[in-house]
Amino acid sequence: MDGEGRKTEIHISVRNLVEFVLREGDIDNRRGAMPENAMQEGGRIHRMIQKRMGADYRAEVPLKYGYETDAYTIVLEGRADGIFTGTGETVEPSVTVDEIKGTYRELAKMKGAVPVHLAQAKCYAYIYAKQKGLGSIRVRMTYCNMDTEEIRYFHSSYTSGELEEWFMGVMEQYRRWADFETEWKKRRQKSAKKLQFPFAYREGQKDLVTYVYRTIYHGRKLFIEAPTGVGKTISTVFPAVKSMGEGRGDRIFYLTAKTITRTVAEEAFALLREQGLEFKTVMLTAKDKICFMEETECNPEYCPYAKGHYDRVNDAIYDLLTHSDNFGRDAVEEYGRKHRVCPFEMCLDVSLFADGIICDYNYLFDPHVYLKRFFGDGSRGDFLFLVDEAHNLVDRGREMYSAVMCKEDFLKLKKTMKGLDSNMERQLEKCNRELLTLKRECETYRIEEYTAPFVMALQRLCSTLERYLEEHEKPDAFHTKEIRSQVLEFYFEVTHFLDIYERVDENYVVYSEMREDGSFILKLFCVNPSKNLSECMKKGRSTILFSATLLPIRYYKELLGAEEGDYEVYAQSVFDAGRRALFVGGDVTSKY
Repeated sequence: MDGEGRKTEIHISVRNLVEFVLREGDIDNRRGAMPENAMQEGGRIHRMIQKRMGADYRAEVPLKYGYETDAYTIVLEGRADGIFTGTGETVEPSVTVDEIKGTYRELAKMKGAVPVHLAQAKCYAYIYAKQKGLGSIRVRMTYCNMDTEEIRYFHSSYTSGELEEWFMGVMEQYRRWADFETEWKKRRQKSAKKLQFPFAYREGQKDLVTYVYRTIYHGRKLFIEAPTGVGKTISTVFPAVKSMGEGRGDRIFYLTAKTITRTVAEEAFALLREQGLEFKTVMLTAKDKICFMEETECNPEYCPYAKGHYDRVNDAIYDLLTHSDNFGRDAVEEYGRKHRVCPFEMCLDVSLFADGIICDYNYLFDPHVYLKRFFGDGSRGDFLFLVDEAHNLVDRGREMYSAVMCKEDFLKLKKTMKGLDSNMERQLEKCNRELLTLKRECETYRIEEYTAPFVMALQRLCSTLERYLEEHEKPDAFHTKEIRSQVLEFYFEVTHFLDIYERVDENYVVYSEMREDGSFILKLFCVNPSKNLSECMKKGRSTILFSATLLPIRYYKELLGAEEGDYEVYAQSVFDAGRRALFVGGDVTSKY
């Protein structure tokens, strides 16, 4: 129960539930290169299949189920891709839940539905059968190859009793996590309400704390220009924690561009814990820095931590959660070695149970790196974003939402693939020719108004790259590990470019350039990242952006996605202005 006697609700999507509880096996990036549900293309496939169905087919059916316990309710939510209420078939039962998955796999080689996909469909089937009082129900797994649009079905039938027994087993497995989360949040809220500011307030610091608290209360953004010495970190972290204690926010994301400022944030949370706060924090570390192996090669044949990772990781997480509140790099590495799991993937999973997440800007703003656990599928939550050194976010935003393709890279890969894949050679040469056409018109720089022929050629190449990676998961005498790595790296560059191309609008400049080294590039340059950054910040309740160098503040507000009603404040320096001096060194040349 919460403080007002109401039952606590724990919300989780059907997909997140089954992917967390029922996952098993190895980490294998050889398969991970092809996204199971490439978001945009997958959406098109879903709509295409749904439109082909008859009048008895309802698409995107919202479903919700409350699993009651004495202390709380688990609210399970999701959307069934489709439900047939009359299939036109003579077999019973007559109701079928349809789950659609777009894939790049060769469908003929599939022996059956992917277990976690089928589990998702079975959850929807159980909820629908329960709501409608059905004695039995069918499930249809629909797989569509996103390249060829070939479709393959896998059917199964269940009695309501069979589904209920299976579903309750899944929920029982999730209970230990829900029990832990419920009990922990009670302790967190109680301690946050009692928490006092850990220092005597400096001049103006209490006002700054108040501004942050009020901004979170109203669910807005606040832009703070605060000189060095004001105590920006504790002055933003403390009111954010207090807001959570009042029920205005469920998780803090402390976002920064530098490792040193992440350490300062970690120390601020540690200080508040010393004052009695019960609060779990995790610092996300880049994969290449935290990996136990010499090379970051995430497959079971190379890495013993990848082999069987998903069979062991939930026990590792629970062990860490129940023995520590600070999931820094040392703690994650210790428990990763203890349970023989990948420390990077474990760290990401632990973030689901952390109250505060300290990480790079990328984990919220980068379209390819963002935390899909929290921000995927257009979802939003009761999150509080604290953006440190916010002036850095302008250039980082431009970088994250820009993309470039280099003509010479196509020729380099074509040379590598000579005699190995004639289709890929042709596709690479087609892209090269389209860039050559643009190159002939460019002397130094040139604004490009029409790039559609190149983009169409690039899209065809992308499908070819995907098919190659699918067919050559394991190296052989001809298709070596080095060749596959080169194809994979180029595939990521191509998919990034195509994703950014879909975002191009009036905030972008598309241009070609002859570089000094003789290479030729086509760039999608995001001049004004405000729209993209703003959309990311809308995934939370409130954002506090602060820096010692946020002047002119109107300029930064415009480029960082400020909206009407957002606030700005200038914090006064705590240092005595009478002791300030300006020194000019006249003996240092500034000639370039």
